[in-house]
Amino acid sequence: MKALRAALDSTAFRLEATQELARVGDWELDRHSGRMRWSRELFRLFDRPEALGVPDINEALAYYSPTSLERTRDAFWQAIDTGKRCALEQEVILPSGEHCHHVTVIVPVSDSQGEVYTLYGTVQDITERKQMEAERFEHLARLEALSRHLVAIEERERRELASVLHDRASPNLAALRILFANLSAQLAQALPVDAHAGLQALLDDAAALLADTTAGIREICTNLRPAALDYGGLAPALDEYLAQFRQRTGLDAAIEITPDADSCALAPASTALCFRLVQEALTNCAKHAQAGGVRVRLERDAHHIRLTVADDGVGFDLSRLGEAGSTPGLGLITMRERVELAGGRFSLRTRPGEGTEITVDLPCLPLPAAPPELPR
Repeated sequence: MKALRAALDSTAFRLEATQELARVGDWELDRHSGRMRWSRELFRLFDRPEALGVPDINEALAYYSPTSLERTRDAFWQAIDTGKRCALEQEVILPSGEHCHHVTVIVPVSDSQGEVYTLYGTVQDITERKQMEAERFEHLARLEALSRHLVAIEERERRELASVLHDRASPNLAALRILFANLSAQLAQALPVDAHAGLQALLDDAAALLADTTAGIREICTNLRPAALDYGGLAPALDEYLAQFRQRTGLDAAIEITPDADSCALAPASTALCFRLVQEALTNCAKHAQAGGVRVRLERDAHHIRLTVADDGVGFDLSRLGEAGSTPGLGLITMRERVELAGGRFSLRTRPGEGTEITVDLPCLPLPAAPPELPR
């Protein structure tokens, strides 16, 4: 008998030590008498002196915040009515006024007729976990804000650089083209035919180089920030970019823009994002897809603008996206992150040998309210 008691005492001691280490307490409620049993750790979790004894059910429920109190009562009745265990998170207000968070598991115990006569519960303090979750969400929010800020800075710098190239370099190149034409005409009058022919060949080479430089500057400006994006909107900017893409790569690149999409109002950041997504998708297509053609479609879907870029290239194994050395990888991941930061949805479909399709949904700005009709 002494050995049995010693074993029970040892088990109780180990259980109490384990509960203290895990910050887990337990309770038991006799449904008919209303009497409760609390473990020692439960007193510590609720900061209740053991000298006060075990509270009755109403006193125990008073520890919970109003919202948690309602959910706790619902959980008790759910366990009694269904005979099934349930779990819930609760906010607890300690006597000191400190707010803590617990997770409680309620286990109903039924008799042979299926009537619940006892409720058994475990309570774990998850305050530290909730604090860590809150800190993590705060860090994520800061990271998202920083990412948006960096994207905005990048777009502003692109716009400024494109403006400088367009406003300074382009007029100078145009002036040089006129200068070469005038110089050629004057030399034709001042020099003999044979001498002029030799110089004209050099002038033609210089003019060709100048034309190539002008085209290169125009392409750089379009890649940085096409003027059409600011003055004409997304549709003409995409038309201009695809024309340059076809000329540069020789790929069959087509674009379809539905009328409702052309009139859809997007936030400036989302307009720029759509253009960058097409840029990145077409760059991937030219570099990696080994495609013969690519199709871009812009359409309106309810309250969203939908952008689809699909090619007929080699595709890739989607499960390997993000692995070191995967092609493509980082660009697509960056696409997804930027779309999600803008409140949109990003979808990628691809399989080896079956091409790649990217679909993006971005929210449209709400349409302005119609002006009220004037009384007649």
